[in-house]
Amino acid sequence: MLLPRILTAIFGIPIVLICIYYGNVLFLIFLFIVLLFMLREFIHMVNKVGYEVSPIIVYLVGLITFFSIVFEPLQFSKMSLQITSINFTLLFLIMFLTEIIKQKPLGSVGRISVTFAIPMFLAWSLAHMFLIRDIKNYGMKLTYILFFTIWIIDNAAYIFGTVFGKKKIASVISPKKTIAGFIFGYIFGFLGFLFLSRIFLIDKVISYRSLIVFAIILPFVCMISDLSESLIKRDCGFKDSDQLLVGHGGMLDRFDSFIFSSPLFYYFFKIILSK
Repeated sequence: MLLPRILTAIFGIPIVLICIYYGNVLFLIFLFIVLLFMLREFIHMVNKVGYEVSPIIVYLVGLITFFSIVFEPLQFSKMSLQITSINFTLLFLIMFLTEIIKQKPLGSVGRISVTFAIPMFLAWSLAHMFLIRDIKNYGMKLTYILFFTIWIIDNAAYIFGTVFGKKKIASVISPKKTIAGFIFGYIFGFLGFLFLSRIFLIDKVISYRSLIVFAIILPFVCMISDLSESLIKRDCGFKDSDQLLVGHGGMLDRFDSFIFSSPLFYYFFKIILSK
């Protein structure tokens, strides 16, 4: 499986790097397309296992959440700071109204929960990737650091886990993930983040102590994000969310490590840089 992974990476990585470099509308379109694929994969998995969620509602939840978070900082008006809360209220109204019209109360709570929770947080995490790129003066560098660090963690965990891994870290949730993979992914992620911070000169504007603290946290959060996506797949009986990316699975599989790490990354640096 290593060769297909490499070939997909050779094609895909330059596209990602170019989108990050130019940022703005290009990066927004890239994340928008990724989100559409992620939502499609999610709908396929949960409906396959019998949840019967409405694709239209799932897309509404994901896209409204995504654009609410992306546009909220622009502050178009006095109401802009409340746009996310307003949209979430409308989404819940739509979901409950849909279930009332169906008049099938059995399973309605589960459908509403599944329709909202995961699509919302997938969109939430991708939107924060755009917010990271939009951080004044440092957005491009920070986005590169996040992407490169996650790629380092994923590949170190995969390679060393394949070579040295015997004991599973969560065999029921993700049969191929090993303790060795987790340890090596963590070590390389810790060192990789600090190295990249030096390469992109982020250590010149943020104290090395703060970077070390975040370097301790980030690899752990990335791997928990990965396992969280695996949890969804196992509940639905899937090994991969899709076969779109040869050797990598689907968009959910490729961007799973960002689920919790991108919001955490954004708020950490936003707070630190605003001091």
